Amino acid sequence: METKLLARDRRAGSPDNGAILLPRPTLMTALDIAPPADALQAIAHADPAPYYAELAANRPFFFDAALGWWVAASAEAVDAVLGSAACRVRPADEPVPRAVAATPTGAFFGRLVRQIDGPDHSARKAKVMAALGQLDVLALAGRAQRHARTALPDATHLHAALETDAHFAVPLATIAQTLLGDHADAPACQADIAAYLAALGPGASAAAIAQADAAVDRLQRRFTDSPLASVADDGDAEITNLAALLAQTYDACAGLLGNCIVALSRHSGLATRLRAQPHAIEPFVREVLRRDAPVQNTRRFVAHDVVLVGQSLRAGDKILVLLAAANVDGTANPDPLRFDIDRAKPHLWTFGRGAHRCPADALATTIARETVLHLLSLSDIDRWLASLGEVAYRPSPNARIPSFHA
Repeated sequence: METKLLARDRRAGSPDNGAILLPRPTLMTALDIAPPADALQAIAHADPAPYYAELAANRPFFFDAALGWWVAASAEAVDAVLGSAACRVRPADEPVPRAVAATPTGAFFGRLVRQIDGPDHSARKAKVMAALGQLDVLALAGRAQRHARTALPDATHLHAALETDAHFAVPLATIAQTLLGDHADAPACQADIAAYLAALGPGASAAAIAQADAAVDRLQRRFTDSPLASVADDGDAEITNLAALLAQTYDACAGLLGNCIVALSRHSGLATRLRAQPHAIEPFVREVLRRDAPVQNTRRFVAHDVVLVGQSLRAGDKILVLLAAANVDGTANPDPLRFDIDRAKPHLWTFGRGAHRCPADALATTIARETVLHLLSLSDIDRWLASLGEVAYRPSPNARIPSFHA
């Protein structure tokens, strides 16, 4: 799942895929009933799925003059964009954000598999996948269970834990220890990730960039000694991509876990069923990924003139790719707005498609599954879920992350 910096001002942009205007960073609650004004407002809306489904059905691929971007909403349009060689992950004239282009942070960014296209991409991704293939998923599940028990010990203190971002802490600690060993310093990794991402936002200061330079140096030095580094035979590029997995999954895993908690609170009887049928927890997580995707969109940049879904695009055009809308396209998933963990063969775009599909789907799903399993075992969890009430969402260019602050 691609992850992006949380918005801090009206012009916050994606650190991975170029700047894009955001609405003012106000939190939306379940009391909002009007549809969102546009695809960016939808990210923090109480329930954007009906809006997305309408776009997929009636405006599958269109130009939003107010945003200045093409918008791909239907499953067909999203597949066409993500599968087109003309649609790149970075603008042709800015392969690395300009503010960091001549810095160690820029060098780190430029080596990331998810930021390049062409022959180098395939070779580098194959090596990253080989490294991930060495992971022990059962051990990862055990770590997720332990961190969930520590961070979310009981229902009485659950809200306090979530107010202090336990839904970020559990996935990050689990992945850090999985990639770096059980003695990994997860809080230090979190601080370095935050420093790196802060330098990629528009208007980053020289001091912020200097802090990011130091942070990426620390991240890469940690991964030099990673148990996975032995399969990385291309020096800095592979070590960088292993280190970047922490940042890549940071917001997305937090969003998935938070959205699972929200789904449990909104669907009466679901927690009872999942306790009785724990094998259904993974399909539940998959349905959350589909119906309330933690990563709502990604971006592509047109490298040369191309026709997509009957529309003529020119070199330099920008495309907002609505992964969350493809998930609720009725041609791909019938009755798309119904939350149904028994859905037969659901089609899912949350992790992307094609060459740049996120390789961490199994990690994210496993962490969420084990954390949900722990939550369901807590005494009085049903009463806590019933009392959760309205939920706010953090302003972001693409990540849908609940904020459990009162």
